[in-house]
Amino acid sequence: MGLDPSTVRRIFKRQFGMTFLEMARQRRMQEGFSVLADGARVIDAQITAGFESPSAFRDAFARIVGAPPGSLSSKPLLVADWISSPLGPLIAIADKTQLHLLEFLDRKALPSEFRKLNGYAKGQIGFGRTEVTDQIQMEMDRFFSGENGVFETPLALHGSPFTRDVWRELLKIPAGETRSYSDLAKAIGKPEAVRAAARANGANQLAVIVPCHRILGADGSLTGYGGGLWRKQKLIEIERTYQTATDKT
Repeated sequence: MGLDPSTVRRIFKRQFGMTFLEMARQRRMQEGFSVLADGARVIDAQITAGFESPSAFRDAFARIVGAPPGSLSSKPLLVADWISSPLGPLIAIADKTQLHLLEFLDRKALPSEFRKLNGYAKGQIGFGRTEVTDQIQMEMDRFFSGENGVFETPLALHGSPFTRDVWRELLKIPAGETRSYSDLAKAIGKPEAVRAAARANGANQLAVIVPCHRILGADGSLTGYGGGLWRKQKLIEIERTYQTATDKT
């Protein structure tokens, strides 16, 4: 098309929050992860993901989830699998009745969140899917396609009583609306705890579903978001279309 490659790279990163190479690596890891979730061997996942070296695959995997693939349980209480989305792949961890974690692959806090959850499960996180995983994939597909902005997947909220109160308040914010950190603190009856509410907001490990992206700065500006400000902006834009549709009806 006659465009300068460096210009295309800048536009791509601004649009998707990552470079061509980073997206390609994510795709490769997604393929390897899916093979493991189907019950295949680590070596099969390594080959599918295009890694020539077993150690390179283990290291890449461990950087994402905080543990090498061979350390995950063969008789798990919680199972992990991939969830696709237009904003990038997510990792979902669920049991047979609830969703425990849903995070974008490149979130820096993912390894520490995985380790904490693995401690809760007493080291029994493995690969696989449950009906809960299938349900959240279906609801995410509907959300991003503009069909439905409501999530009904049962959630397991891991955190202190204060943190869980903040997350439950986030769940009450309608799609298309936003609040400030001050609004959030007031809503849980602790107006002086603005910073604590902000920390609880940032500790959310159920991306999109527990809508921490609906919290803005006091001046209405975008503020820190673990999944990247570009994703926060996209989610807000998507949800405004739901609000517009509601207003018209």
